[in-house]
Amino acid sequence: MAQLLADLARLAGATDFSCTPGVAVDRLCAPDVAGPDDLSFFLPAVHSSRVLQASPARAILVSAVDTDQVGPERTLVVSDVVQALARLAAWTTATRSRARQLRTMTVIDASAVVASSAVIGPDVAIGAGSRIEDGVVVGPGVVIGAYTTLGPGATVRGYAHIGNRVHIGARSTIGEDGFAFVRDGAQWLRVPGFGSVDIADDVHILDQTVVHAGVFGDTMIGQGCVLDSHVLIGHDARVGARSAIAGQCAIAGAARIGSGCRIGGKSAIGEGVVLADDVTITAMSLVMRSIDRRGARYSSSWPAQPSTTWWRQVIGLQRSR
Repeated sequence: MAQLLADLARLAGATDFSCTPGVAVDRLCAPDVAGPDDLSFFLPAVHSSRVLQASPARAILVSAVDTDQVGPERTLVVSDVVQALARLAAWTTATRSRARQLRTMTVIDASAVVASSAVIGPDVAIGAGSRIEDGVVVGPGVVIGAYTTLGPGATVRGYAHIGNRVHIGARSTIGEDGFAFVRDGAQWLRVPGFGSVDIADDVHILDQTVVHAGVFGDTMIGQGCVLDSHVLIGHDARVGARSAIAGQCAIAGAARIGSGCRIGGKSAIGEGVVLADDVTITAMSLVMRSIDRRGARYSSSWPAQPSTTWWRQVIGLQRSR
């Protein structure tokens, strides 16, 4: 539903605007896919000035320090762009980048097997020889390649793109909105998602794993990766080709895992952390700083040992500070 820019400016907490307030906009879109009737936004850490200047968006949310990046007659100045996006999410439609590339009909290859209890949304493509098992939910605009299997109860949405020969285990969720919230006074507001999920060919994902859709870009799983059960991949994270992630690991938003990495069970990779190629993280480790040495091996947990021995080591570490 179209909204007047003047109303959206007030809801976003705009402090100044050079755009025409009486004009209506249809959607909230990233600058690279926004149309002439859309409201967009600029974040220097995410968008280049070239992309912004090429965008035909009607108006652009921008912070005061970045107004020189936006052409005349298009500026909505806010104190915090991400907070403004969260405020507007309840009042206008946030469009994922891939939604602008949709087909106009569902296409299921004749050789694909789709269980009668599966729910297939509009504008979906399912490739040759793929198998969609009982209770699967495939949301609008999802693309599934050839010879791919979705196990019982799996859910794929958020305009995700699934490659060829991929296995997604039972009750796994691909393309769920990311855990992206911003504080607005005393309340938490969800930041709308503009990205999707891209899973390359030959990826194997076991049961009950969650891959969040990207907020500002796509969450990506590289070719030949293997993900164990109960793994969480946060929004905008990227996992390089042929990496292996063991059970109950959590990869935080915007983390970058190199190719050929091995991450042991119950490990956690912090937000925005970057791992070089072929890095090994042993089980139950917490990684809060980037590792730039290829082939490095890191550990941060202690193996079990008699309690008296463990406490002596802890006391010794405290005394050595």
